[in-house]
Amino acid sequence: MLVLFLFLFCLGSWGKVILESNYPLEGNNLQKVLTERNYEEIVQIISSMEVVKNVRTEKKGEDVIIYVERYPVIKKIIISGNRGVSRQEILGVLGLAEGAPITEDFPLKEIEERVKELYADKGFLEAKVAVTLSVDQRGYAELYVGIDEGDLFFLKGGVYEGSRLDSKFLDRKLGIVEGRVFSKSQIEEKLPLLQDTYLSLGFWESFVYYEGVKGEVYPRPFWRVLMPLEPGSSKNPLHLAGALVEGLSTLFTHPIATFKALTGKGHVAYPIFRVVEGRRYHVTFEGNSFFDGSLLLKATQLPQKGVDPFSLEEAVEGIGELYKTKGFLDASVSYQVKDGNIIFRIHEGQRYFMVIGNKEEPYDEEKLEEIKEEILEDLKKDGYLLAEVDVHKRVDTTAKKVYVEFKVNKGKKQILKDIVCEGEDKDIREIFRAVQEKLPTFYDTKIIENLNLQLDKYFKEKGYMEGDFSAEVRLEEDKDAVFYTYLYKVTKGERYRLGEDVYYGYKKISQRELSYMTVRDEYYYRKLDDMTLYNFYTSDIFSGVRIQTFVDRKNKKVHRLIQLQEDKRGYYDLAVGYNTQDRITLGFQLGLKDLMGLGVELKGMYARSSKREAYRLSVGDKFFFTRNLWINGDIFKEWSQHRSYSLTSKGVAVAFGYRITPYTSIGPAFSVTDNSVLGSIISLRKYSFFLLREYRDDIFSPQRLHYDSLTFTVAEGERRYTKLELNTYYLIPLPRRSTLVLKVAGGSVSKGAPIFDRFFLGGLKDMRGYSYEEIGQPSGGRYYLFGRTELEISVRGPFVVIPFYEMGGVSDRISRIDIKHSFGVSAGFQTPVGPVRFDIAFPGEKNFLRRVKFYVSVGYLY
Repeated sequence: MLVLFLFLFCLGSWGKVILESNYPLEGNNLQKVLTERNYEEIVQIISSMEVVKNVRTEKKGEDVIIYVERYPVIKKIIISGNRGVSRQEILGVLGLAEGAPITEDFPLKEIEERVKELYADKGFLEAKVAVTLSVDQRGYAELYVGIDEGDLFFLKGGVYEGSRLDSKFLDRKLGIVEGRVFSKSQIEEKLPLLQDTYLSLGFWESFVYYEGVKGEVYPRPFWRVLMPLEPGSSKNPLHLAGALVEGLSTLFTHPIATFKALTGKGHVAYPIFRVVEGRRYHVTFEGNSFFDGSLLLKATQLPQKGVDPFSLEEAVEGIGELYKTKGFLDASVSYQVKDGNIIFRIHEGQRYFMVIGNKEEPYDEEKLEEIKEEILEDLKKDGYLLAEVDVHKRVDTTAKKVYVEFKVNKGKKQILKDIVCEGEDKDIREIFRAVQEKLPTFYDTKIIENLNLQLDKYFKEKGYMEGDFSAEVRLEEDKDAVFYTYLYKVTKGERYRLGEDVYYGYKKISQRELSYMTVRDEYYYRKLDDMTLYNFYTSDIFSGVRIQTFVDRKNKKVHRLIQLQEDKRGYYDLAVGYNTQDRITLGFQLGLKDLMGLGVELKGMYARSSKREAYRLSVGDKFFFTRNLWINGDIFKEWSQHRSYSLTSKGVAVAFGYRITPYTSIGPAFSVTDNSVLGSIISLRKYSFFLLREYRDDIFSPQRLHYDSLTFTVAEGERRYTKLELNTYYLIPLPRRSTLVLKVAGGSVSKGAPIFDRFFLGGLKDMRGYSYEEIGQPSGGRYYLFGRTELEISVRGPFVVIPFYEMGGVSDRISRIDIKHSFGVSAGFQTPVGPVRFDIAFPGEKNFLRRVKFYVSVGYLY
């Protein structure tokens, strides 16, 4: 009884931490992680959330009350009336998403104007927008954006009020094309071009501005909407094709507006520019032979400054200075102005020669500057980093020569002699050893800067949050050099442990499932965050994940806030199509994610045509009751067409994987199938063991990618055989924005394997110089080898050129594989999912030019 009394007394003497809020908080584990010992740190984490306005704490007896004031959040964004502009484009302009907080500076008044501006850029000049926001008692808001798009306006031509120039001429200069969909922002961007046009024509006192737009109904058929062609380009086939494509695109995206324009009921818009021309000046240069008029006019700067006595005198000086740079040291310039005509009379005189040592050539200041820079560059390569070069000139007006001498003050060589680190820490010394191996070398501040960055990176990645370093520099000199020795003192401090993981924002998924995806360890290091982020995104459950770290210096811990936004739990797609082989085809897809909050994903697909049907039902869990296990099962019927046979397979398949590292899995797989091929049905049971590794340095846009797959299969049933297959793929970044791509694959299968488990090569994925499955015909081979090398070279912006070479062969005996070759080049552009590319490929044979193959693909081909 006494023990029970003491237990109840102790239990009652401990206070509780109670969490309260004005609105319900999204799914979280705050109450679970909060204690009297850590609540101050957790309060800081809560305060950092975007949805939290304020947090305050209060003591009530032994209890701690944490009161959270949450902002209302957008639960739903309703957009109606948008037919010509997609929902995604509107949301992109608004910069809003479901789950965003409605803070004090929420741009409710700006939303209407932003949407109107977007519609004006899309040609809907009379669009009307109404925006309302309603917040319920639970702090969830609905944002309603109602749109009345009005009519689409097409560009008819510019109106230039106050201009004496031909409007068609100005349209051509500005790139205003009749028949295009009107875009307000694109028209406004043409204002500087209009000003430059006037300045180039001698209107140096001109001023232009954009007044607005005039819209009207065009009462006649406006055929230009089908081919908006730039003036003067009607004879260019490429321009004609581009205009036709643009017109057809407009027809498909805006069919009603296009039809109205073709029937004389369409709307057109005229951009209105106001022009104050002022006087038009004509400049004439007399006596010039070395420089043409365009360079001389540029030297005067009259188009920019205008015309007055002061600018004319400066123009004379500018022309004179230009001539002096090329050795016309006796040149003289005068001018005359009459009725807008400006005449510059130039007496060039004789060009001087420059004498450098024993070499004599026409005087050129640009050349002298190049020589000076070359001397300095050579000195710096030799370690004279503080060298100076002065150019001394002596002018001989009688001989018309300039004697040039380069006075060099080399100073002393700057040598980085050594970098010394105090202490015996192995990891730190390894960082320094990598630098010390390059010493001594000429002094370069980048060496020290990179070393400092590596130390900072090491501290943060390994959890040494109090890590610090200092450096003392010692100098030694002799008559030729200065030697630098850096003495580093590095203090790692105590390594911080991993504290609490605070989850916020989830809805259906369970906390247990979240714990499977979250990678933890005793001590904090940054790779834990990277692996956790990788797990969350590859689970396909979340559309947004953000991990923030908070350093608890008092308790020597690092806490993490993991904010989550769950993706839609279901999707479906219905498709109807037609092709000459299958006639009408029907397809349906259905997907459900995160079933019962356990991370289970269900996918279903059904397709049917007049000749065949196919279906697949898949169930998988990427974190099967633990972080290390995954499972996937399929019930399927599928059909595939090959060069020498067609295959229909139906059955069940199950794969069970164990992650030995975050990126590498091993495990068994099992399948039971009935396979219809070449008029017979072959029933098989397959037992497989696989090793799979896929590494990406970035989940969304990888620069480095490694993929390795090794599978061993034993097949039983109506056929008995074994099969071994290896596939490796490497994407390796190189300097100068280039990438090396390597693929090596091979396999073997024992006797008795049916044709669909034998090997063929040829086509887009392997041996592009040959037709699909051409190598290995007619019945395939038991062995194959394949290799590919590509060099992806960035040429400009996202555009890339990719030369490639492939080799491979198929045979029934490994010693008799006939290796064939394929080569070619690709051109395309980079996207977040890999390059969109057009391939031209040739076989490595004598008549290769006659057997060219063309391919179009997206992404990287494993």
